[in-house]
Amino acid sequence: MQARGHEITLVCTKNSPLEAAALDAQLSVNSFRKPARHYAFLSALMILLSLKKRGVTALMIRNTSDISLGASIAFLSFKRINVHFFMELMFQEQKQQLYRSIRYSFLSSWICSLEYMKKKVLSSTHIQPNKVCVIPSALDFSQISPFRKSEARQQLKLPGDKVLFGMIGRIDRKKRIELAILALHQLQNSDYQLLIVGEETPDSPDSYLAELQKLIQEKELEHQVRFCGFQQETGPFYRAIDALIMASDFETFGMSTIEALAHKTPVIATNSGGSKELLNQFPFGFLVEPGDASSFAKAMEKIAERIPEDLDFKTFQTYFDHQRICENIESRILSCESVR
Repeated sequence: MQARGHEITLVCTKNSPLEAAALDAQLSVNSFRKPARHYAFLSALMILLSLKKRGVTALMIRNTSDISLGASIAFLSFKRINVHFFMELMFQEQKQQLYRSIRYSFLSSWICSLEYMKKKVLSSTHIQPNKVCVIPSALDFSQISPFRKSEARQQLKLPGDKVLFGMIGRIDRKKRIELAILALHQLQNSDYQLLIVGEETPDSPDSYLAELQKLIQEKELEHQVRFCGFQQETGPFYRAIDALIMASDFETFGMSTIEALAHKTPVIATNSGGSKELLNQFPFGFLVEPGDASSFAKAMEKIAERIPEDLDFKTFQTYFDHQRICENIESRILSCESVR
């Protein structure tokens, strides 16, 4: 949005990784102490005064925990600052309590990435339907890795004669990495390998990584499963693998899914949530039953036999292009013409 000519200020927690990244990106940053989760009126007032000095008229929030803060800013500004919530995580329970309905009434818009999210919001809250809309997450296709598969594997020092499956993201129980490991064991094929890109949450007391390593040893897959750690540049990884595996029982959107598809890499994902909608809309891969290692194994075997060729890449690129998404936000959310 800044590259398109808008004046952008990032409001974030002081001394956070987000603050450091924003400063590196040469964004204007306004940092504060972490506010209370609910009824953070003092923090809201401090932020409001800062925003008014900068002439800010629109505030975009992306975290559910910031809705209270955003609503307070809208209330204290007499709605002169419009607050727009870009939903990232899906909730399962009802959100129709009176205090939540009052809070949501101060939002100018509620933006969902997919249609199923919009339906869930409308059925689970009392927010005005005209405030809820669908604008997908975006990709900058100029940043897509230009490497061919063989070049990507050579750069990453990966075998050129193996079928490589990949998983990417935080090493977390919700990612259900063990399902891919169990599926690999069921296949009993030494030509199949699994690459896991990501790290544990820092200072996490969870023993999930140790449990995965133990499972790999028990199934004698030490030579077929590789933990690759965190990678700043993921383009070569997406190019190098034969398919991305999304094994979590439920993905709200699945940014990794569209990143893989952007690299023309098929996706094996659970038939639920965002993965279900994305792969039904852009069928390039396989949907499998959540929590079922055997279903993953069958899909992995199909990928090894034949890479699907059903992706209409031109339509896909147009739909997720970040410039089109920015124009959509300008017209539908900010009610302004593009300043680019």
